[in-house]
Amino acid sequence: MKQLIEYIVSNIVNHPESVVITEEQTEDKEATKYLIKVDPEDVGRVIGKEGKVIKAIRQIVRIAAIQKGTRAIVDLVEDENSKEEAVEEKEAPAVLEEEKEKALEEVSEEIEEKKEEKSKE
Repeated sequence: MKQLIEYIVSNIVNHPESVVITEEQTEDKEATKYLIKVDPEDVGRVIGKEGKVIKAIRQIVRIAAIQKGTRAIVDLVEDENSKEEAVEEKEAPAVLEEEKEKALEEVSEEIEEKKEEKSKE
């Protein structure tokens, strides 16, 4: 089951080397829980629009588990660090845009000052 999940997820993401699937038993020992961890950039690819991709993965794993006579639960693990990194990456263009605007303002002010100096001469 673990290999099936790893095969599916690693073919969806851009960073297949960072895909980690951990397997653990639930507290009541009735099911096996599979935790998927991927690169922060790939979380959205695994979830998909409106969660369609992760739902499809869960359905495939559920069917395979039924064929084996077991139960399986699939969860996507999101680290707090990976969330912060993803937010920082998304905010980076905005920060760069702000810095660019400030630099342009400074340059245009200097140009205006030079023009005024030349006109006084």
